[in-house]
Amino acid sequence: MSEAIGYLRVSTREQGRSGLGLAVQRSDIEAFSKREGFTVRSWHQDIQTGAGADALLLRPGLAAALKEAKVGRCALVCSRLDRLSRNVHFITGLMEHRVHFMVAAFGRDCDQFTLHIYASVAEQERKMISERCKAATAAMKLRGRKFGLQLFSKAKRRQVAGLGRAVQSRAAMERAEAYRMQIEWALRQPGRQRRPIAYRAAAIALNERGIESPMGGRWTGQTIQRTARRLGLTHPTARISSEVARDRIHEIWRQNPDATANQVKARLRLPHPVGMTRVYSILRDCRRGSAKNSPAQNKVRWHIDRWTPARVRVCATWSRHPDFTAKEVLQKLGPDFPMRLKWVQKILADCWRATAKLTPYQRRNGRRFHRPWGAQYRLQQRTASR
Repeated sequence: MSEAIGYLRVSTREQGRSGLGLAVQRSDIEAFSKREGFTVRSWHQDIQTGAGADALLLRPGLAAALKEAKVGRCALVCSRLDRLSRNVHFITGLMEHRVHFMVAAFGRDCDQFTLHIYASVAEQERKMISERCKAATAAMKLRGRKFGLQLFSKAKRRQVAGLGRAVQSRAAMERAEAYRMQIEWALRQPGRQRRPIAYRAAAIALNERGIESPMGGRWTGQTIQRTARRLGLTHPTARISSEVARDRIHEIWRQNPDATANQVKARLRLPHPVGMTRVYSILRDCRRGSAKNSPAQNKVRWHIDRWTPARVRVCATWSRHPDFTAKEVLQKLGPDFPMRLKWVQKILADCWRATAKLTPYQRRNGRRFHRPWGAQYRLQQRTASR
């Protein structure tokens, strides 16, 4: 063996900026190569932790060094074993794949048994270093010392947070761009009854073709919708959002409070149909909101239906004019509110029982037998006061 590939690694950026750790490793490898009689063809380095079994993903320098060593059929040389990795699984993986590497501190003729032992020692040392650092950090936090972003001002923290969000947004955009063709194909598929395809149906189409989502899972309707919006694809929804349906139904109900669910649905005129269950639920919420502030409704507990707004109007008129008869209430409401006389009389009786303090005799005989006497008595009182 006349040539080899040199690999250097430090754990932190401060060590990388100082260059002292990298320089010491390089001098050790050069001295080792001079003793053994080979030359270092190229150098690769990383500034990354030695923890984890996925070192090739985190350290591009190590991946390039191993690739060059395999192509050139030469060994990979590092100063100490912990500079290559502090993970036993990764070291044993290199041995199993017949990747030839040498450690300058152990010499050229080091067997696999010795490498296994030193790899275990390096992994245990890494765990002990981590535990010592965590314990020291916890002790200093108890004393009030700050770390990381806490050392910077609030403006600096906001700036760092903004940079982090920008990086995440850019990464999400790159993932979405990688799936642009699949998203466009799924949204071009025909939907039900010649309508645009729903996002959920598009997700089912992608899952049936075996296409994984950007995160490696299955597609859902929300994932398709978010990705399409990120890519700027305008696709009409196959279902009206709850906010749009609620606003439209509330507008129709304000114009005609006595309308039924079928009448409201016929007047919706939205680009997509809305189910009867959905219309009835929103309409019921509107009626319940109108009856919420009615004292008589809270006491009598009438059933919430299409006549709830009419009951509230009758009770409001009766509370302002308790001497009114049913005919007078209908005259006060005007011709815009057509209601039957007997129905208004029943509502007035319910209001009278719920809000007035009645004797058993009055409750048994009803409102119509006592109202004329009460009106005559009050008329006499007003006449006497004049």
